Amino acid sequence: MSSHDTTDAITTIRKKQENIAVVIGVAFTLTLCIYFFTYAMLVDKGNSVGLWLMGISSLLMLLTLIYLKQVSFFMARLWLGRKPELREAFASLRATQKS
Repeated sequence: MSSHDTTDAITTIRKKQENIAVVIGVAFTLTLCIYFFTYAMLVDKGNSVGLWLMGISSLLMLLTLIYLKQVSFFMARLWLGRKPELREAFASLRATQKS
């Protein structure tokens, strides 16, 4: 694989990873905002199952947002990992690599 091909592959992977991170970040942030505004309603109704579900899922979303770079790299690897032209580029990359 030439230097130009490697650069193109890394650019493709990076763009896909950034797009995935934006989608995850926006979806989880909107969900957490909805949770914030519906919390009082669930408390007033006494819906403990809903509160537990909301609490556990919000913690999972928060952890995902903290490790968003690694999660989006994993998702990009799942999405693009089977393409033969990107396999070699994925072998040389890590989610924590600095650019």
